[in-house]
Amino acid sequence: SKKRKVDYEGRKFNNEWCIKYFIVQHNKDVVCLICQSTIAVMKEYNIKRHYDTKHSASYDSIVGQSRVDKMQQMSCLEIFIENVSPEKKNLVEQISLSRFTMARRIDDLSENIEASLKDRISKCSAFSIALDESTDVSDTAQLVVFIRGVTDNFEVTEEFLDMASMHSTTTGQNICEEVTKLMNKFEIDSSKLVGITTDGAPSMVGKNNGFVKRFLDVIQTENVLVSHCIIHQENLCSKVLGFGEVMKNVVSCVNYIRSRGLNHRQFKSFLQAPNSDYPDVNYFCAVRWLSRAAVLKRFWDLKEAIHTFMESKGQDISYLKDDAWLNDFAFLTDITNHLSELNVKLQGKNQLVHKMIEHISSFQAKLQLFRSQLSKGSLIHFPCLESRKVEIQFFNTSAFKTRFEDFRKHNADVQLFAHPFDLVVENIPPRFQLEIIQLQANVDLKRAY
Repeated sequence: SKKRKVDYEGRKFNNEWCIKYFIVQHNKDVVCLICQSTIAVMKEYNIKRHYDTKHSASYDSIVGQSRVDKMQQMSCLEIFIENVSPEKKNLVEQISLSRFTMARRIDDLSENIEASLKDRISKCSAFSIALDESTDVSDTAQLVVFIRGVTDNFEVTEEFLDMASMHSTTTGQNICEEVTKLMNKFEIDSSKLVGITTDGAPSMVGKNNGFVKRFLDVIQTENVLVSHCIIHQENLCSKVLGFGEVMKNVVSCVNYIRSRGLNHRQFKSFLQAPNSDYPDVNYFCAVRWLSRAAVLKRFWDLKEAIHTFMESKGQDISYLKDDAWLNDFAFLTDITNHLSELNVKLQGKNQLVHKMIEHISSFQAKLQLFRSQLSKGSLIHFPCLESRKVEIQFFNTSAFKTRFEDFRKHNADVQLFAHPFDLVVENIPPRFQLEIIQLQANVDLKRAY
């Protein structure tokens, strides 16, 4: 005999209503996402009447996937909370996204970046690629490819293109196949390729089976400049210095201090006692070339403290009292610092090849100066060695002469690009002569240059 209540009817929310009427369930209420009104009864008749009378004229035209997207847009949690329960907005903002949402957003970002890069590459009138293959900690070979292109308006694009994992062999053929896949993936026109830079490994530049030979055979593109990475060549030059025993002792000592927690804590506390200028020694990483100079210089500055600490630990470090070893150590520290300065100048984006060659040529001139001064007993540019009060008669500078031949071979082209106003027209390739004459006659361009 009592009046029936809606709460007792056990009505259930139908998910199909969301897209059909743009509504959601909030607690036990039904909320319209369009006008944020609460519909009193969870019943399709009431929901449909609300939609038909207030919103159908504006929203019936949205159908299919567009209607789904519109629903998702309007049902955004933050928008919903801001309108329904604004006092709880801060709590919603602190909610961590699910791993699925994060993965989806990362995929969306990746797709957007890839599409953007494709678009920029397609506008380039010429491009070059740089490759390096290395092995990661899991012994998987990773092939890294960078691309640099320029448009007709001289807008430069320089980006990391992609990385390919190579789980089997890393022959020239394997590398060629991976690079060809990347070219197809990014829809790159191989006819616009003008340069390839590699790390100089046999698998890259082998005469018959190297990557370069096989890749150029595949794309059938002529006049491609093939070069060995300038920074890599500079690092190879530094290795001819020798002094392997010096570096071995330094790295061994640093590892003894840094790789054991107790030793490391005690050493840092030890350095605080005499008010040392440095709080710690630096780790050495062979892959990070610049770390060599920092490790050697820090070790040199802390050598007395390191000697005392290592003796307290009962370690044999008699080399730190050996004059010959210390002389080699001092020289290695100084020359490595000069090499590190060169390395920094060669790195970074937007580098032009003629500027990099200028840095190399400048360093070669410095080496000749060092050699001349050292033969005369002048150590002004070798502060660590100067503190030892010794003389060095000779050190080998020939490595810088034998390297960089691929760039010297194209020196005429580099000069044409770097110094167009200073060239004698008769000495340049005929196909550029008329353009250079016109360029050199342009007073405004010459003034700007």
